[in-house]
Formats: sequence, C-alpha cells, structure tokens
Amino acid sequence: MKKMARIAAALLSAVMLLTGCSSTSIDPSTIDYMQLKAPEEGQDIAVLDTTLGEITILLYTEEVPEIVQNFKDLAEQGFFDGQVIYQVVPSAAASIFGSSTPDGNSPDTNTGKPIQMEYSDNLWPFSGSVCALCSEMGQLFMKKSYFDSRSFIIGDIEITNDDRFSMEQSMFPAMMMNAFEEMGGVPSLSQYHTVYGKVIQGMDIVNAIQQMEIVPVELTEEEQAAAEAGGYETAYKLAEDVVINSVTLDTFRAADYETLDNTLTEDEYLDLITRSELEQAEMDLAIQEGTYGKE
Repeated sequence: MKKMARIAAALLSAVMLLTGCSSTSIDPSTIDYMQLKAPEEGQDIAVLDTTLGEITILLYTEEVPEIVQNFKDLAEQGFFDGQVIYQVVPSAAASIFGSSTPDGNSPDTNTGKPIQMEYSDNLWPFSGSVCALCSEMGQLFMKKSYFDSRSFIIGDIEITNDDRFSMEQSMFPAMMMNAFEEMGGVPSLSQYHTVYGKVIQGMDIVNAIQQMEIVPVELTEEEQAAAEAGGYETAYKLAEDVVINSVTLDTFRAADYETLDNTLTEDEYLDLITRSELEQAEMDLAIQEGTYGKE
C-alpha cells in the first residue's frame, strides 16, 4: 500500500514532526482489524490515573512487543508518575505525554537510549489509539526510525472529505476506509507513528483534554525559524496542566467492563466486513478497467 504523504500536524515542536517512518509494503488481505473488536481475556492493559480521571489502555503486546515492553518497564519504574500532558495537537486530536520535563525534551527508554522502531500491519491510527512517537536519526542514506517514552493518544476525530480523497488516491482497501469512517482517526499517520494500544475506557477524559484551553508552545529562535521555513503549524500546550498521577499495569477481564470504548459489537463488525467486501469488489473492477478515482 502506498503511504499517504500529507503531514497531519506538528507534534512536540518544529524539530519533532509527524513524518513517515515506516517504508514497508503491506498486503491488505492479511490485515487483522483487531482494534475494532473486543479484547481477549488476559490481554495486557494499563490504567493512567490523571487529574481528570482514569484512562484504561489495551496494550498490543504480541503485535509490537518491544514498544509495549518499554512502556511497561518505564511504568513499573514510576517514570510517568507526576508527568504532565505536555503538548496537544488539535488538528489530530492528539494529547502527548512521556517526558519527565514539561518541555517534552526529556524522554527515556528501558535501555537508556533510543530504540529502533517496530510496526504492525494490524494496527492503525483510529480514534482512541495510543501511538509511540517516531523520530528519524542519522544521515541521508543511514537514517533509521526510533522511539522512546514519548507517546500520544488520539481523541475522537471524524474523517473529512479530504481524508477520504487521500485514502482513495492512496488506494486504501475498502475495509480500512470504512473502518476509519466508522471509528474516526487520522489516516495520514498510518504506519508513521506506531500504534501500540487503544483506549477501552476513559475516552471522555481523552476528549475533555482536547476541549481545554490551549496556548502556543514557546520555541527557541532556531525552532521558530525551522517552523516558519517548513510551514508547520503552531505547537500548543494546555493552559492548565493535566497530570498523570500514576500508571498501573493489569490484565483485561471482561467482567469488569459493562461497555468498551472504541469497540464494535460482533454484529457491527460483521456488517462492516460484508459491506466492505462488496465495495472492494467494485473497487477492484474499477482498477482493472482503469476507471478508479475518475468521474
């Protein structure tokens, strides 16, 4: 699948942006849309206790084990305790955390240095997704993508006409386009910043953060110059701090949840598959005839 080139928004600052990090090709027929379905008993979860309330995150340990293990190790060390949501990106409904200082420039890892990025073909930036922030390091032909403790949570955000057009131009499969329209999210981040979890309870807290008053992040002269030269949008932080009091690791037990955020019922999921299969057949025929994407 061709990657989408549009950059959705700036994260962190002018020098840490939402840019493509993955360069692998993906077979659409092999994608397991696990984020749309209910968790299985015993899956890893993490509960972020914040000053606004609790956010429960399902962790996809089997899909991206190194990223999840880094998060779990840091959580057990108390690294996230007392941290603030240090930046928000309204255009991507993203709330960013994972720095021991409020400027976002003090991340860490369980190895003490950046770790090479990993990706799963089954995880995509739907609303409620928790994503590891990708950064590129190295020179020209030696660049590699890395992650650390910095992550962001995507709030509820509807797909726009521009999003749909971009997905069609990039020939996203029908199931994925329909999944984004059903769940919301930021398609342009697909396979950019690694999804490693989703919010299964507490989306009201995630969305409340996006409704809070924001103020521009103060940049250095160098960062400001880079932002202006690159045409990047202004970076924002919350006018009033939201603090992560603690992170508790646990496992999922269905009996503990009457409802689940960002999760379809079995019937809704099957209906989505059926509709998508019909649309995919029409899409494949149009591609063969050379009429796809043409009026």
